[in-house]
Amino acid sequence: MLTCTIEQDGKKRVEHLLVIDAHSHLGQDVDGATMMNPLAPGVGTFDFWGNVQGRILADWEKTGEQSFTTTMNGKNTKISWAFTSFPFTDKLYHELEKLGKQHSDLKEKSKFYSFIDQGVCFPFQDVFRDKRPEALFRASNINVSRFTTRFPFSMKLIGYGRCDPMEGQKAINEVKYIRETLGLRGLKLHPRSEGYIDKMTSEKVINVLIEAASYSLPVIFDTRGRGSILEIAKLIRTARNVIQSNYSDLLPHLKVIIAHFAQGNIDDYDVYNAIVQPNTYGDLSMLHGAGAGNFFESFRKWFKSNNKKNVDNREWSEYLLYASDYPYFGDSHAQKLIKYIINKQFFDTGGTIADIRNILGLNQLRILPEYNTPQNQIEKKNVPSIIVSNPLFHQNKISTYDTSVKALAKLIVDNKVDFKRFCVQFKDSWETFNEDILLTTVSNNTKQERNLLLMNLVKDQIALFAPLDFSIEWKKFGYNYFTPEDRAFFATVFKQNYLASDVKKIVDTFSHIYT
Repeated sequence: MLTCTIEQDGKKRVEHLLVIDAHSHLGQDVDGATMMNPLAPGVGTFDFWGNVQGRILADWEKTGEQSFTTTMNGKNTKISWAFTSFPFTDKLYHELEKLGKQHSDLKEKSKFYSFIDQGVCFPFQDVFRDKRPEALFRASNINVSRFTTRFPFSMKLIGYGRCDPMEGQKAINEVKYIRETLGLRGLKLHPRSEGYIDKMTSEKVINVLIEAASYSLPVIFDTRGRGSILEIAKLIRTARNVIQSNYSDLLPHLKVIIAHFAQGNIDDYDVYNAIVQPNTYGDLSMLHGAGAGNFFESFRKWFKSNNKKNVDNREWSEYLLYASDYPYFGDSHAQKLIKYIINKQFFDTGGTIADIRNILGLNQLRILPEYNTPQNQIEKKNVPSIIVSNPLFHQNKISTYDTSVKALAKLIVDNKVDFKRFCVQFKDSWETFNEDILLTTVSNNTKQERNLLLMNLVKDQIALFAPLDFSIEWKKFGYNYFTPEDRAFFATVFKQNYLASDVKKIVDTFSHIYT
């Protein structure tokens, strides 16, 4: 997580910005590129992120740009940067370290890659892609799921699946499988590798986009050169028209990312228009160095001078995703892109904190299915909640939220539960997030999945594990105690519950009702 301290008019405020790498790979490519274990020392994705963090620190020491003065809202402003661990995972790793058993090394390791909060990964054109008959990438998708939906990888990785649209119905079935069975959260398509660049707007490709939209899955397209970018843009327009005519309710869920679009295309307004259309995003992988600074200035100026906000009611930065393309591009490329997203030049030429927040992570979160579709339980059996209470907090200073995290660490070490994914919860708007999270747990005994909201009811004194039953949806912007539309949620939560005041009681109760 990136922390920004802003000093202006003698006042100081702190902004916390999530950082998500929107493009990396998992598996073994036919061309020799390999990433078989994200935690592998020295070469894994996590250590790659650590190397990026180290390069940023080294650059700050060399240039002095960890702090600088710029103009913000017409006022002289000092900006200072720092890295901060994401609160929930940091607390969880700390408790695992104290237990001294399985995963006790995560706390020490994570301090080196605290900057990158999460990252998207998807299959290569890998060597085992055709090992299963159901679909070309079935084995590849299973491999990605095995990593991204189990602890500790699930705390950092967002898994996407892959399919070949030219397989027709098999590809459609695979989209359903990666979401419903594997729990993956997006789709990667690679027209060049699968050889359908000249069939980009074919019915088979459009049908895959429609199926992905039915699950609100973002779809990222690999590109090779300007021509493929423009062809994908044409596909998006065609698919949008088909969906508008036949499945209009799915239109907001069509989300297509065009990868590698900026490098080599600075001041190419046809390419800019390919990105700036509804349902479309561009990832910035391959872009780096001074070219990145030139791109941001060019793209922003073109966007504003042509009133492009009228296209989709988005600001210029809401179209862009930070991305590394690891392991094809290394930590030097990644650092030299990030440098120009957060340096003085970015602000001096018109960029803002909101723009940085969008590019570095928020845009990627916004398009994930969990933030666009109902998150509740399929099972219609109501399950009690756990209220964690400590009325003596002012005496013993033991936070109920921290006690809850201690219990989760114990459940992991005792092999009672696994964590399939977690989602950040925001406070009122996308600008601010809090400690509350939506956690998808899986019982290691029954394999039952359960969406649980871990939240503070009364800070430090009352925390809550609230299962989301079939009638209650997760609200990404949180719940207000006295708002009429949230009364149903709290009525359900308090209708049947267990009270716990210490770690042992939480673990015992959790084990009884959830595992």
